[in-house]
Amino acid sequence: MPAETSPSPTVVAGPATASPVTSVSPAPIVAGNEAVGTAMPVETSAAVPPAPAPATPTPTPDPNVWRFQGRVVTEAGEPIADACVVIGPHGCRPFGPHTDDQGSYYIDMPQNPTIVYELRFEKEGYTTVYYRVQPTAPTEFNVVLRPS
Repeated sequence: MPAETSPSPTVVAGPATASPVTSVSPAPIVAGNEAVGTAMPVETSAAVPPAPAPATPTPTPDPNVWRFQGRVVTEAGEPIADACVVIGPHGCRPFGPHTDDQGSYYIDMPQNPTIVYELRFEKEGYTTVYYRVQPTAPTEFNVVLRPS
């Protein structure tokens, strides 16, 4: 594992709580003008700040489901198409969540603020980024990947 650094977090808008494996301070997550939680990269060496995200995630048809969405981009803000969004310990799967041509992704999750999701964002040629996230409402979560 690379040495720990003190990066700017890559989460910028939407209610969620994420916990680190490292001792880096958490960053606030904001929805509109309201602080609604914190988020932390698990592996801090690859985390860099993205552009701010809109604070209004797309609603889901089921009121018992929260939408977790965002963009995966380069340090220059260019979208990364077909990046894999992995939930849990499994690897990237062909039919799992991937980013579209604009680097956008979404995952619908059951409303349960006690569940902590382990997320991994990966794309060949880029450093993989890991997060532990605990959404407390629909969430906008952007990630920047650096070339490996």
